[in-house]
Amino acid sequence: MESARSAPSELFEGGYYSIDDGDDFAIAKVLKLEPEIVHVRIYKEHFSQRPRQIDVSLLTLGTIHDDDGFGMGHLPLRLTTFNERQPLFLAYSAVVSEELEGYQLWKESEGGVWE
Repeated sequence: MESARSAPSELFEGGYYSIDDGDDFAIAKVLKLEPEIVHVRIYKEHFSQRPRQIDVSLLTLGTIHDDDGFGMGHLPLRLTTFNERQPLFLAYSAVVSEELEGYQLWKESEGGVWE
């Protein structure tokens, strides 16, 4: 677990960021960076105030059957869209192959990107 610090000028793969999610804050992990696209994992947990530190071992994706919501294993976003959510770096953990399964499927299917 690392303390939050000023957001780096550039995002990096493996970085966990708190992001503005409207009425609350979510946690996103950057899985892959491509020109103008950031591939993220959004965790189920949401916070009423922006977290300044996070224990990544407590983050979950949940399922669509959970009464209290769920995350997303892979979400391709325009870089500008992600930056509009005011990402704040919290911690780092190397991206593992299991986390890239959704990205690989997206790439093989030539998937779209969320605005």
